[in-house]
Amino acid sequence: MKDDRNLEQLLQQALSPEEEPDDWLNQNILRRAKETESMNRTYKKKMPAVAVLAAAVLCAGSLTAVAAWKYLAPDKVAEIAEDQGLAAAFQSKDAISINESQEYGNYRITLLGVVSGKNLSQYVTSGDTGIREDRTYVVTAIENTDGSPRPDVSDEHYGEETFFVSPLIKGQNPARFNAITMVGGYTEYVQDGIQYRITETDNVEIFADRTLYLAVSSGSLYDSNAYQFDETTGEITRTEHYDGVNALFHLPLDEKKADPEKADAYIRELEQELEGGNSENVRQEGETEESSDGVGRIAEKIQDWKEEDFKEHATLLESLTQTMTPDEKGQIAYSYENEDGSGSSGTLQTDSLFEDGQTGMSEFMNVMGGEEGSPVYVETFTRNEDGTVVLRVYQIEDTLL
Repeated sequence: MKDDRNLEQLLQQALSPEEEPDDWLNQNILRRAKETESMNRTYKKKMPAVAVLAAAVLCAGSLTAVAAWKYLAPDKVAEIAEDQGLAAAFQSKDAISINESQEYGNYRITLLGVVSGKNLSQYVTSGDTGIREDRTYVVTAIENTDGSPRPDVSDEHYGEETFFVSPLIKGQNPARFNAITMVGGYTEYVQDGIQYRITETDNVEIFADRTLYLAVSSGSLYDSNAYQFDETTGEITRTEHYDGVNALFHLPLDEKKADPEKADAYIRELEQELEGGNSENVRQEGETEESSDGVGRIAEKIQDWKEEDFKEHATLLESLTQTMTPDEKGQIAYSYENEDGSGSSGTLQTDSLFEDGQTGMSEFMNVMGGEEGSPVYVETFTRNEDGTVVLRVYQIEDTLL
């Protein structure tokens, strides 16, 4: 371990970096801000503090700060998150390893890898138009530059410093086209003091013939002050002297996988959704988004359920019910663990769950579990008249599986 620390110090010295919502971002974008955080805190195996590889692969560029060997590989990140399907995808020839680091303020952000495709994850994501099966997954690592550990998801300070991770597309205003509007979500945990995040969005490979970026910034939503969008050239750049993290990487996706026709159709559909139109009119004839797995079927069956439906067809896990008061930023944070050892933690923006003045149960629900015959759980969120939010966790009856 002493040699590992000495090697890391030498690499950091040799590769030290040289650089240090618009008003019209309307309620339709906020309504789509359903960024879920599903974090399993019960790990069967601890990885060593340093994963030693045969050779340290360094990426060129003034912003590259440290070697890749100190981080978990993307497939290991997915494996610890207990997503074996995604772990296998990151081991495939379609996965792209990047390992580029940037430092801003007190944080080092490392883009580890990316993979795209259909039905890669064991967990299902649903959006306004149904199950989303064609997705892009990006793995990043966030750490404190002073070497102190990031707070674990069980720590009381977890969630005090939030980060927004999103692919961005050259030529499209990032305030409108980002992880929120592209039905984004993420899984996150802390391992050996490093905060690992798997961010997922709709598949951006269709834009691979254009410049694609990955933005990692402070906050839980896209901040137009962190980046500059040139409407003439379509370029997206960092705002210098921004007070916070505003890392910006290039996503080197395979241009052969670009689909300009599908990309243009996706943009038209998303624009219509943001303007309040009917996205079904834009979807190509015969195009469907269905899932044959149990969790997918459950998500489709319950998408219009009300509280009375859950009371009739599911079992409320009363011991997991939590009442939360939003903080000054309008965020709620929760954490729990089931009797079977599974669990969930998250920090959510209440504006993304409820319309202005809305009380009662949110339309947003988080469906989890179901792998290898395990139970399926559903998280619901209900806002009371006093502004507090109640989290309820239900176990779905076997008759619905």
